[in-house]
Formats: sequence, C-alpha cells, structure tokens
Amino acid sequence: MHRHASCSSTPMGSSRAPSHRGSYSMEISSAAYAEQWRFDKEALPEDLIRRGMAVRGEDGKLELAIEDYPYANDGLLVWDAIKQWASDYVAYYYPCAADITDDVELQAWWKEVRTKGHAHKQDELWWPHLDCHESLVQTLSTIMWVASAHHAAVNFSQYPFGGYVPNRPSIARINMPSDMGPDGMRVFMEAPDKVLLDTFPSQYQSAMVMAILDLLSSHSSGEEYLAMYQEPAWQQNGKINKAFEDEFRERMLRIGVQVNKWNMDPERKNRYGPGMVPYVQLRPSDGDPMGAKTVMGMGVPTSISI
Repeated sequence: MHRHASCSSTPMGSSRAPSHRGSYSMEISSAAYAEQWRFDKEALPEDLIRRGMAVRGEDGKLELAIEDYPYANDGLLVWDAIKQWASDYVAYYYPCAADITDDVELQAWWKEVRTKGHAHKQDELWWPHLDCHESLVQTLSTIMWVASAHHAAVNFSQYPFGGYVPNRPSIARINMPSDMGPDGMRVFMEAPDKVLLDTFPSQYQSAMVMAILDLLSSHSSGEEYLAMYQEPAWQQNGKINKAFEDEFRERMLRIGVQVNKWNMDPERKNRYGPGMVPYVQLRPSDGDPMGAKTVMGMGVPTSISI
C-alpha cells in the first residue's frame, strides 16, 4: 500500500485534533464492522440494494432509486468491467467447477480469509463457497472492487468535497442552537453568520484539515491504475492478453469518455452546474495519468492507495 504520510508520524495533538475521534475511533469502527459488515454485501450492486439506493426489477436488472447518482452511475460501469475481466480470467484457468473445488491452494486461501481474516464471522452462513464459476467470479470481483474503485471513491473524494471546510466541517465547536438554552435559537436568528463561524473549526484547525485532506487525496507518483498495467505472464498468454487489452482496458477507456460526457450534461444536476464539483473519482485513467494538471481524477488505482 502506497502511503504519502503515516498518521503515527505526526503528534496526535497537532494533526488529529481538528477531526480525530480519539480513543473512540477503533470502538466506532469495530461496532460498525460487527453490526454491518458482510462480504456478500460489499459488491457494489448488493451494497446499493442494502442501503436502499437500488432494487432489482423483475428482469433482474438493477434500478436506481436516484437516477442521477454519480457514485452509482460511474461505479456500476466500472463494476461490470471488473466482473467481465474476472469472468474471462476464471473461465480460462478454471474451465469447469471441479477445477475450482480441486484447487488446494485456492481453497486454502479462501479458508484463511474467513477463519483468520474474519475469525469472529467465520461461521456466518452468507460466506460464498468457491464451488463454481459464478461464485469465484463474484468473490474476486468484490475484492477487486473494494480495493480499487470503492476505495478510490472514498479516499480521493476527501479534498474535492471536504477541502472547503464549510461544506464539511470536521468538528462543531459549540452546541446546536436547540441545545444552547432558551436564548439559543434567538441568538442564532439574530446573527446566524456569527453562530456558524463560532461553530466551524478555527482558521488554524481548518487550514490543517485542508492540508491533510489534500495530502490524502493526492496520487502516488508511482501509482498503477486499473486496466493500465499487465502482469508479464498475462502478456505472454494470447487469450489473457486479449481479454485484458482488447476487452478490459478498452472498456475502461470508454467508461472514461462516458464519465466526461456525464460531467458536462446540464441534466445531471448532481455533477454539473453552479457550485457542483464534477464527479471524477471513478473516472478511469486515460493512459497518461501523470500528465494530469490536478490531483483529482487521475484514475482508479489498482489497489488501496493512501
């Protein structure tokens, strides 16, 4: 994992104070993991359904609750491309189900994921069994999605959407008007700007948060982007090379063109227009990410990158 800066390399009191949850961070994360995390819901379509942002129609196709939803619109294109690449790869190396179930190393790896990586959830019934083409493709696609596009959407959105501190204040320094006593709402109505400024982080805190978010949202100089680089062994295999170059890479490049069109479409109010930031976090690399003029929209890294 590429890291521009380690959180542990800077004093807790200086870098984390404007936004850090202190001793409760791991407790919050652990509670969320225990109550909500399921591997079978980490795939984008299933995640959208779980969050009430999509349903499956009678024909099995996904229907979005909000049509103009940039993360889902772009993400589903990337998800489909990833899944097709995984399907082509699995079909070549595992032409029948027996090849999957008889692969000792593959089954041992999946057992380790469940029993070591998620020991507290290893007995859950929702874990997929690697016993056929469909289950292996879905499993690999989910892992690739989470480590590449999902993380890119979360990580590289931090500065574009949170760098302007009033848009996403890292802390509230005073209580909400309703909690400020009987005069709280009156004071707010008389001088709302002052109350908001008193609520927002200080200038020092805001500048620090902006710097940290900018750093976290920047791409590594040696970044590898999804569908841009092949393993040498793939290049030497005609069928795999074709599936990667002619299918996966070309499909990702077409997705980039589509995303650019959507970002210029006046009908898409959630990504175009006054005050709106073009949604580029899931726009694939155009093949020359280092030629970009901005830290945003340089591509989707192949793996988690901070």
